Amino acid sequence: MQQFASDFPERFHDVAIAEQHAVTLAAGMACDNLKPIVAIYSTFLQRGYDQLIHDVALQELDVLFAIDRAGLVGEDGPTHAGSFDLSYLRCIPNLLVMAPSDEDETRKLLSTGYLHKGPSAVRYPRGKGPGAAIDQSLDPVPIGKAVIRRKGSSVVMLAFGSLVTPALTVAEKL
Repeated sequence: MQQFASDFPERFHDVAIAEQHAVTLAAGMACDNLKPIVAIYSTFLQRGYDQLIHDVALQELDVLFAIDRAGLVGEDGPTHAGSFDLSYLRCIPNLLVMAPSDEDETRKLLSTGYLHKGPSAVRYPRGKGPGAAIDQSLDPVPIGKAVIRRKGSSVVMLAFGSLVTPALTVAEKL
């Protein structure tokens, strides 16, 4: 974010620890036909939950939430764990929720969310990904379509987000 703020100071707004304000500010920008991207920690988006519902989702405003620290975050501690975002985001009307499985999919889902007309959220974990090869295209991902990563004959495993890589490792052992 520091690099973006340096390169585009007129397009970067740091609201500090005013998460509710960040969500409502983004809603106002979307009302003015801008496409705001709210970069926020998962646990802190909880503070803006009411604004997310009333100011963005119910109005179907074109806001992308880039949600960092999704899931358990280890060394950041329990106050920074995004353990609840899937639970509280899935029930919000009109919100597209995405969980990438690796670095390449993160890029593509952020692009998908940016191109999507309406509220969207991409949740991703803290730290490094599994080391996926990066495809330079930013083509959007088809919304609502599963990807078959491996075919087998006796066990079905369903996984999404950061759990896809460990599921594939387990699949190889089975």
